[in-house]
Amino acid sequence: MQSHVPFGYPTPPASPTYDKYQFQPQQQPQYARHFQPVRCVPLAPEQRLGRLLEGKLQLTDILGTGAYGVVYSAIDIKTGIRYAVKCLSKYNADGTPLERRQVAYQQREINLHYKASAHSNVVSIHKIMNDVDCIYVVLEYCPEGDLFLNITERGHYVGNDLLAKQAFLQILDAVEHCHKLGIYHRDLKPENILQRTVPRTTAAVPPFT
Repeated sequence: MQSHVPFGYPTPPASPTYDKYQFQPQQQPQYARHFQPVRCVPLAPEQRLGRLLEGKLQLTDILGTGAYGVVYSAIDIKTGIRYAVKCLSKYNADGTPLERRQVAYQQREINLHYKASAHSNVVSIHKIMNDVDCIYVVLEYCPEGDLFLNITERGHYVGNDLLAKQAFLQILDAVEHCHKLGIYHRDLKPENILQRTVPRTTAAVPPFT
């Protein structure tokens, strides 16, 4: 484990004050009847590859896509350390700005994740970057992929009760930590559990809903 502080941001405390990470909802401008809201053509996920964030964090690969964003693999070109970067668009697929409820959902996910990320079995959140068309959330990179992959295709858990027990206890620890903070994940399944190392498993619960 690296001992330096990534991006100048320390690991969040167990009960952080995270107001500075909260984003204000986009103000929906008032338009005259003959004006239409400004549209922004969303970039395809692959169009962001190679982009350099803050002059040092380069997006290199697509790790996954979902209804609410794209997750990239990124490397700090100065240190060589790899991160995962979640890109949350501020616009819908048709180019219209997100509605207030959609922006509030993004804020809620980021703030809950930041609040819980001090635990060793919750994916660490390192920094948030507010760009023109999206929000970048810099996360810990879990190189071994998800638990489902390691159970099925790689077979690491087949006949290994001790390893399964270790993973299960780590997940329980993370869930208990979140519940103490009043946070409930609501979508826990092997596909949504990431692993840092295998076979000495370290399970990590990813962002919340």
